[in-house]
Amino acid sequence: MVTGRYAFPYKPRRHQLEVAEKIVELLKRGNVVLEAPTGFGKTPVVIYALLPFMERGGRVVWAVRTGSETDRPVEEFRVFREKSGARFVAVGLRGKKDMCLLAGERGGQLDYSEVSYICSRERRRCKYYRRLQEGVDYSELLERGALTYRDVFEWARREGVCPYFLQRELLKVADLVALSYNYVVDEDLSWTLRGAFPTSQSILVVDEAHNLQELNLGGDTVTEGTIARAKEEAAEMGDEEVYGFVEALEAKVREKYGSLPEEGSEVFRAEDLLDGFDEDIIEKTLRLGELVREKRYRSGARPRSSAHHLAEFLRKAVDLEGVKGIALIAEKVDGRVHLNIWDMRSGEILSGVWRRFRRVIFMSGTLSPIEAFAETVGLSDYTPVTVPSPYDETNASVYLVKDLTTRGEELSEEMAERYVSAVGRVLGRVKRNSAVFTASYRVLQRLLEAGLKEEAERLGYEVVVERRDMSGQEAGAALEKFKNLAAEGRGLLLAPMGGRFAEGADFPGEELMCVFLAGIPFEKPTTKTNLYIKYYEELYGPEKGRLYAYVYPALRRASQAIGRALRSPRDQAVIVLGDSRYRNYMGLLPDYVRELAVEVKSQDLDSVEPPWEKIKL
Repeated sequence: MVTGRYAFPYKPRRHQLEVAEKIVELLKRGNVVLEAPTGFGKTPVVIYALLPFMERGGRVVWAVRTGSETDRPVEEFRVFREKSGARFVAVGLRGKKDMCLLAGERGGQLDYSEVSYICSRERRRCKYYRRLQEGVDYSELLERGALTYRDVFEWARREGVCPYFLQRELLKVADLVALSYNYVVDEDLSWTLRGAFPTSQSILVVDEAHNLQELNLGGDTVTEGTIARAKEEAAEMGDEEVYGFVEALEAKVREKYGSLPEEGSEVFRAEDLLDGFDEDIIEKTLRLGELVREKRYRSGARPRSSAHHLAEFLRKAVDLEGVKGIALIAEKVDGRVHLNIWDMRSGEILSGVWRRFRRVIFMSGTLSPIEAFAETVGLSDYTPVTVPSPYDETNASVYLVKDLTTRGEELSEEMAERYVSAVGRVLGRVKRNSAVFTASYRVLQRLLEAGLKEEAERLGYEVVVERRDMSGQEAGAALEKFKNLAAEGRGLLLAPMGGRFAEGADFPGEELMCVFLAGIPFEKPTTKTNLYIKYYEELYGPEKGRLYAYVYPALRRASQAIGRALRSPRDQAVIVLGDSRYRNYMGLLPDYVRELAVEVKSQDLDSVEPPWEKIKL
């Protein structure tokens, strides 16, 4: 037993209680890296292990990848309150974009910067903020104990107080706060936490920690569209000097980078973009942007300005140019040039973040090799805990297809057609909700051009496709549509590995029973990719550098995609590794995949044996 006072609120699965015991002991000495498969129940196990620490007055920060995921640990904590008597307070923290009542009254989909602008301008006279400052009794909320952002928002709206700053008040008394990574790793946001939470005496839990290596901590992006809108704003305000500068910048970007191939990239120099203009042109553009925001704000429109964003981007690019680990990259995406500030310094920056906390628990289903993960996120003092998979042949049938591959600069017409035929054979056999997760958006597009959608529809499937430019609302609707097809078993999801559906989505039970990996999600060997590899080779040596920057991230993305189909020991799925190169990387895939994989030719895929035909779980 971790503690005699609290009971584990579920019937324990294999290894859960012993892992909780181990975490309790290891935290006395240092940090913990927990790698456990999907379906293990990492969240309740870690909460259970932390109860003795919280009983002694310790506090917990639970960091998740995005704000939309903050509810999960809070809802799990609610189960502990209801079934185990853990009377602690857990709060989900969301940003102003989700919590500002005043901004909501203006209508429209405002972004974070716009809501922050409104808040800074209106706070002193905001009726919701003033009502909170006058004092409000929120003991009712504390009695509930486990508060998602929606719980706080709805209570605050009913009482007429500011939900965002009410959260800040609740932070002062919360035993556990769930928030996005940004509030831990971003210097511009971390003050929100540190001002109300004694981090040096707190334990930090980093959920889905495999995402840490690819955080672009100091990065930013502007597009051709940003520049065009900035020019329009300069014309609108009658500022000829800024107009001339932005017009010249637009011409330079088109001339230098407009001919890049799709997904191609090239290094740019900030001083080249500013050539011919005085150094103060950035500040003049920034001031113009402020005037635009002010004008739009006063008219009731969204207080946004592309000129302001462009100026901030250029100022940052000038300041960071030449810094080791920073790359300024121009790339072509969906036919448009994007200028990126790309920060590769995850290990250097994050090492200081972890030292702010008493202990840190990192957890994910895909951290192997753990030594490489630790090194790339700046972690030196830790003990790994690895949990074996609960899955066997009753859960999964795994096939490695030896005559398919996405290797090469482009997917040939012949290979694309072979993929379409192979997927069709599998779909015709399984007749369950299925997903084809591709190596990239580029490969996804090639398969669509080769007739994948038509082949699936011929077999009676309804196809849902993830687009690169999908809004959160569109993605949610697409996901719901796909899940609603599970009862009939005729949904097909097409999405890239590393995308929102291949990593962030949850598909329990019949919602997803077949995963086909079309390729290995190695990054295309562009200038951007080569810079990343070179930087890692300088840090870790030639051999480790390439593995850390190129190989391991790709296989983690593949493993995440595989894991979408098996979320509990009662789930069953067919898994197809649709690339012969997986044979070379089996040691980096989940243990049950290694043990169950059978090599086949694509023409034999209509003979796959679904596990549900052997045994019903």
